[in-house]
Amino acid sequence: MRTLLLGLCFAAIGATAALAGAAETPFTILVGEPSWLAESQTIAKALDHENTLRVMPVLGAGSVQAVQDLQQFTLINAALITADSAAYVRAQNIGDVDGDKLSYVTTIKPLPVLLVARKGINNITALAGKRVATGPADSASFATGELLFGALEVPFTRVAQAQEKAIDALVQGKADAALVLGTPLNLDRLNGGNFHLLPLVVPQELADTYQSARLSAREAPGLVSAGQQLETVSTQLILAVNDTSITPDQRKTLKAFETELFKQLGPATGNPTQDKVPGLAREANAALLAKSLAPITITPTGAKP
Repeated sequence: MRTLLLGLCFAAIGATAALAGAAETPFTILVGEPSWLAESQTIAKALDHENTLRVMPVLGAGSVQAVQDLQQFTLINAALITADSAAYVRAQNIGDVDGDKLSYVTTIKPLPVLLVARKGINNITALAGKRVATGPADSASFATGELLFGALEVPFTRVAQAQEKAIDALVQGKADAALVLGTPLNLDRLNGGNFHLLPLVVPQELADTYQSARLSAREAPGLVSAGQQLETVSTQLILAVNDTSITPDQRKTLKAFETELFKQLGPATGNPTQDKVPGLAREANAALLAKSLAPITITPTGAKP
């Protein structure tokens, strides 16, 4: 079914390219998770029709799957994925992301990990044997859960619901905890009376995968008291590319995209993201462009950075 859906998407891309004419060049961004459609649309709106580019986001089947699809399908020019999804694919040996097989153009934004549990569960080790909504096996949050719980050797029962649906499962009593990335839209369904956030620290063996982060009441209203902060870990949303097996024309298109991306969206002030992604190299042309520009922040249209 996934192959059929991708085939339909790529057929549509080919038809769009034909209609656009020889003057425009399609550039496809595979969006790993629905939560990141706003970021992809912001990129598309900023770069569309610039330097002959026709930027087209395509929704994928999860961040882990997007890492593999980026390597397999040549019609995908780039993908929005999490940095730890690439680390998970590498650890599970389900895709070659080492060396020059996969690189990144830029970081987009940090994604703090929110581990929400019902009252009475006070730390991650207390979740041993409990039901935790981490998402389907191809999702970004699934990869995060596998890496973090695995590093701490905490066995748990996986509930295949991600992001907003994970919060729903927690509220409905179908899960004892929910692990989500960033801030789901329905966090307001939770309250400090029945649920709370568990603190997280970066396991030593994952020091090259995660960064320390702090959550305030702004990121988790009702779960963190005003004026207080809770320790957690964070991964990064990145724009990744397959740096091998691309034609000279595809490389030319990639360079045109990168040039316009850095020109239109950077530099930005007060950028909270990191310029480096542990375990991945920056694409060569993007690295040259980045030397003269600060790391960029992609802010969804209508939102404030």
